[in-house]
Parts: sequence; C-alpha cells; structure tokens
Amino acid sequence: MSLSRSHKRKRILLIVDAVSLSLAYILMITLRFNWHFKKEWMVPLYSMIFVMEILFATLVNVYRGRRLDYKPIEDMDPIETFTEVFKNQVMLFVFLLIVLMISKDTYFVSRLAMAYLVIFNFVFVFSFRLIYRGILKKNGNPDIHRRKLAALVYSKDVDHVRANLEKGLGIEFELEDVFTLDDAYSIEDTRNADDYEAVINREQLVEKVKDAGCSDAFVCISDKLDITNYVRTDIVRRLANEGINTYYGLSLDGLWVTNHLIRDMGYFQTSYFSAMSKRCNVLGVNFAVSNVDNAVLYVRSHIKELFGKYICFCNVHTTVEASDHPDYMKIQNGSALTFPDGQPIVNRIQKAGFVKAERIAGPDFMEAMFSSTMDSKLSHFFYGSSEETIALLKEKLPKRFPGMDIRGFYSPPYRELTPEEDEEVVEMLNGSGADLIWIGLGAPKQEKWMAAHEGQVHGLMLGVGAGFNFYAGNIKRAPMWVRKIGMEWLYRLFQDPKRLLKRYLVSNAKFLWRTFVLRK
Repeated sequence: MSLSRSHKRKRILLIVDAVSLSLAYILMITLRFNWHFKKEWMVPLYSMIFVMEILFATLVNVYRGRRLDYKPIEDMDPIETFTEVFKNQVMLFVFLLIVLMISKDTYFVSRLAMAYLVIFNFVFVFSFRLIYRGILKKNGNPDIHRRKLAALVYSKDVDHVRANLEKGLGIEFELEDVFTLDDAYSIEDTRNADDYEAVINREQLVEKVKDAGCSDAFVCISDKLDITNYVRTDIVRRLANEGINTYYGLSLDGLWVTNHLIRDMGYFQTSYFSAMSKRCNVLGVNFAVSNVDNAVLYVRSHIKELFGKYICFCNVHTTVEASDHPDYMKIQNGSALTFPDGQPIVNRIQKAGFVKAERIAGPDFMEAMFSSTMDSKLSHFFYGSSEETIALLKEKLPKRFPGMDIRGFYSPPYRELTPEEDEEVVEMLNGSGADLIWIGLGAPKQEKWMAAHEGQVHGLMLGVGAGFNFYAGNIKRAPMWVRKIGMEWLYRLFQDPKRLLKRYLVSNAKFLWRTFVLRK
C-alpha cells in the first residue's frame, strides 16, 4: 500500500471515530438530559468531555497506527476489529477519567451519562468500522488489492495449486493465470539445463508472465525432483530481471509447507513436523495435542501404518459420554488418534501446559485433507449419512476440490446391519482401495462402528459426524469469527434447538462441574 493511501485511510478512520463519538454524544444527551442541560455549568463540562474524547481518540489512533504490528482494517476479521475497538475505548476511558480527576470534576459528571457515552461510542465505532472494512474489501485498491499473481507449476499440480491459491490469497493478490513448467524444465530429463529448445521455452514462459501484467509469481516445485535447485535459481533470476517478485513454494516430504507448520527456532524459521506423541488427559480421554495442518501432514506421511485403525474427533458431549461409559472411553482411547473437537477441551489442554494446542474439528481436518489430496496421492470413500446428503457430496466435492480421488459413496440403512450385510460393506470398502474412509454415522454410533471394524477395513477410518452435512451444504457451518471465539456450539444450537438443547445443557453442565469443581 502506498504511503499516501495509507495516510488517507488513517484519516478516514479518524473521521469515522469522530462521527461515531458525535452520534454517541448526541444520543447520550437525548436519553440522559432530554436535549436540555438543566444547569449552566453542565454546558462547559460536557463540552470539555467531548473535546477531550476527540483529542484522545486522535492520539490513540495515531499511536496504534505507528506500531509495527498494526494491521490495516481491511486485513482484520470481525473479532480482530472488535478487539482493536475495545482496546481503544479502554484507553479513551482511562485518559478521560484521569483528566476528570485532575480537574476535580468527577463528582459533577453523571455516571449514567458516562455509561451511555462509553457504550454508544463503542457500538457506533465498531459498526462503522465494519461497514468501512466491507467497503474496502468490496471495492479493492489498485496499490494492494489488485496485484496480479502468476503461478508456475507442473501440469500434475495445476488444479491443486489453482484451487488453494484462489481460496487462500486474501485481498493482497489476484490470481491472474497458471502456467506450466513442463516444457521449460523437464521432470523426466534433468540434463536439459542447457538445452537450446528448453531455454527458448523458458524465455517464452517469462514473457507470458510479463505480458499478463503480473507483478508477482508463485513458483511451486516438488522437492522430489532432481532438477529442483536449478529450476529455483534459474526461474527466480529470469523473473527478477523483468522486475517480477517471486514467491517460492516449499514442500516437506511432498507436502506444501503452510504457515501452521512454521516455527521460530532462535534465529531460524523451521518447518515443524509433529511426531504426534503429546497427549493430554481430559476427563479420562487422552487427546492428541497438535494443530490441523500438522495432523494432516502426520496422517499423510504415516498412512500405511494407520491402515486398519481409526481416528476420533471428540467434543464436549462425547467426552462426557466417555466419562460416563467405560466401554465408550475404551473406544476413544483405543483410537490411533483422538483430536479435541471443542474449544472448552482445548482450553483445558492449554491450561495443562500445552499452550500451543489448537482445536482440530472434524470439518476443519476434512477441509485441510481434501485440499492436500487434490494431487490424487490419497483416495477417499464416504460411508454414512442420508441418500440426500450423499447425492449433494457427489455433486459438490469434485467441484470444490478438483483432482481429489474419490472411490465411492454409500449411505447405509438406518438400522443395524445383518452379519451378511456388514460383510458386504467391508468387502465394498476394501474393494474400493480407498486410503481414507470417512464415517458419518453420528456419535457415538460411528466410533463404535469403527472400533468394531478395526483391522477389518484396510483404509484409515475417520469419524467426522456432521462433517458430511457441512460439505454437502444442507447444514451451514458457523462463520470463522464465531468459531474463533469458541461459540460454534451456540450457532449449531440455533440451527437445531430441539435435538441439541438437552444435550448441551446436560453435557456442558457435567463438563463444567467435573473440570472446574471436581478438577478431574
């Protein structure tokens, strides 16, 4: 973003905050004093308060805007905006309180009027900033939002890279086009470094990127290629000669390195590979401590060792169920991995000392695994849910995750299968050759089914419950900001109160009692 445009946006934010304070001040006078100050001394007092608030708001915005960790408003999500506004309002209130104490006017100021002013100002500032943020994101900005990006990849990775870049670029870049490296840097023949025809193709490739008007390029090369180092140095040099910035995609054991895999190690930035050995016991359930990206990386790199086993995603309800029923507890702890699918559980894990533990919800794991397997290196089978949901999955998954290798779908009848039917199901799953068997039977049925078929099904079973419905689209998942504050359960409750109200009341009450009172 240019310096002048950055200053312009900061000025607009100052105007937004000033307008918000003015409206809050007017509303306060209307409600508290009915548009009329009853005593003459009130006019200069509340005028001074208004002027001080405007002055402090300006100083706070200028100070926070100069911090190194300052994020432009269009890059903040609603939760970050809420936090920013809350911090600003706290600072404003403290400054104003100090001024009133110094001037010895605290006795004369109406506490109700001050409460109105603080509350209304917060509501107006937060609301107007969200509106301004929405306008910026919608209209874009030629200096930052319209930077054109070209992706340079091998043909086998085109669909995978395109889909992930289009989903994850945000507002800074716009994916202009994807170009293949096959003719310029041969995978099969690494001796073509000085080949005349290959050199011509490289020049043409760079020319295509330049003609497309791209200011940046994303070069994505597998670490399995012998020619990788040459490609990296050659293409970066050629693009730099044309004034095109280069982002080099790195991979670890054939998997692209994401921000959740990066760790600071003193001076170095490292790629973190979890051995998935950390466990934390919450109400008797042994939870694996990790994050979504590391969990996906672990499963992909250990898939052969995990064949015939199962993975559970355990929320507050299923944790309490396991605590109440020893047989179900044995199933949860008998899994290859049991991940915490609930923020209250993650909070307990973090308080136990695992401060970097994150929630690994079934739908989030599915999203990351689907994206990661658009290279068709792992295959999928979907077992469970209704015929309607399965039909929607068949339609939507290939469109959303092109290149994903799906071996089959099956919706079992809503009854216990006969031994013959069960044997046919196992034969069908094994016959598909699928590596990942997604089970959507609902808890605790799906965990019991997976435990009963451990060692019989050749692939890795994953019990994801409502995950089928989220990706089918017949149940809408909570927005990201709701998930960030750990209130997805409340969003689900509003969607299906009849089924979930009793479960949440009983399970949540038991969880709170056992973790905070009994401290299990």
